[in-house]
Amino acid sequence: MTKKVSPSIYIRYNLPEIYLKQFKEICPNIVVEPWKFDEPEPEVTVDLSDCEVVLTLGMRDNLNILKNAKNVKWVHSISAGLDAMLTDDVKNSDVIITNAKGCTSVPIAEHTIALISAFAREVPTMVRKQRTQEWCKMLPVRTLAGSTVGIIGYGEIGYEIAKRCKGLEMKVIGCRRNPDKKNKEHEPADEVVGMDRVDEVLSKSDYVVVALPSTEETIHYMNKDRFEKMKKDSYLINVGRGNTMVEEDLVECLKSGKIAGAGLDVFEVEPLPKDHPFWYMDHVIVSPHNAYNSDNHSERVMNLILENLKRFYEGKQLLNIVDKNLGY
Repeated sequence: MTKKVSPSIYIRYNLPEIYLKQFKEICPNIVVEPWKFDEPEPEVTVDLSDCEVVLTLGMRDNLNILKNAKNVKWVHSISAGLDAMLTDDVKNSDVIITNAKGCTSVPIAEHTIALISAFAREVPTMVRKQRTQEWCKMLPVRTLAGSTVGIIGYGEIGYEIAKRCKGLEMKVIGCRRNPDKKNKEHEPADEVVGMDRVDEVLSKSDYVVVALPSTEETIHYMNKDRFEKMKKDSYLINVGRGNTMVEEDLVECLKSGKIAGAGLDVFEVEPLPKDHPFWYMDHVIVSPHNAYNSDNHSERVMNLILENLKRFYEGKQLLNIVDKNLGY
């Protein structure tokens, strides 16, 4: 019987040939066994006993394969989200976890500005009127300059959103776990407060942007009580994680007019079920978890991994190391 190949690096997604060549220049002993989107976890067909590095998608891979890969030292998630990956076994292990944090911040920020602008200029109404050839001159548009955006989960994504909002002369309030943490560059937010003041931020904001990671503390963080703290004419934007929202509560608040609308890029169940109310609500914009995407997304992600591979084999500190207890 032929002995199974034993790679040093095991990759669970489709890796373009151009990058595979660059990976092999660093470490030639690589096996790629893609886990296709929306398909069950495939069987591992190689011997992972000598494997040191696993590259996979933290959103869905719970790393059960580590039971047969005792020598893995480092796992990189090509997603920033680690919803499935941070199991108790992984948290309690010595395995280093890194992710794609930072690779998606700029596209997500641009997507957020697109959603805010669409609501301010009544684009959803225009699209509906266009379908029926209805000419409507006096739409209730808003001016972004002077309006307030509250960013709940003011991390790297929030920082990029804040920079762009300030360019539009908006007031920005960042809300984060550690309000004393300073950004490396200038601070674009007018004010940065702790999560203990989230209700205050919600009550002041014309646009509430939720960019929270998925942790034990943030699951269903945005619920009926918090939606009701928002201004009646305010809009909610979620570009963080789908499970930070109680979707049933949000549907009820939208139906009753307690908030003006919502731009949603992430959901508890994806793809969003075809019978979900969000699809049919006039002032809801549904985007298919695509805020992270850009024409150079692959390049950004691959350059980060290549840099970390070099660092790993040179014994240097890796970039984007995740605090496994915090979840980001």
